[in-house]
Amino acid sequence: MSGAEQRRHVRRALSVEFRARDAAGEGELTLVGADLSAGGTFLRCDVLLEPGETLILEFRLPGAPVPLATPARVAWVRRFPDGDEPAGMGIQFLALSSGDRQALEAALGAD
Repeated sequence: MSGAEQRRHVRRALSVEFRARDAAGEGELTLVGADLSAGGTFLRCDVLLEPGETLILEFRLPGAPVPLATPARVAWVRRFPDGDEPAGMGIQFLALSSGDRQALEAALGAD
């Protein structure tokens, strides 16, 4: 089964800047998301965490006045990309508030 077949949410190609901190809220990395859905994102990066690690993500939707924040989990990692695929991590959002989820779905044009 391919990754697309396993997804519960429609993904849209959308470049969004993410600020990531570890689960304790310490440290900070700025990462770029290659796509986005109501359930997660793919973060292009060379600094890769391990599957299962948790972090806190903050990001602003295009045109949104306030950033969204959510705990997240590294679902999978692409360490050695093939062809034109970038290195990075598949990230699952763990606890978006209902308001943030609605704003995200509206911005993505999801049903």
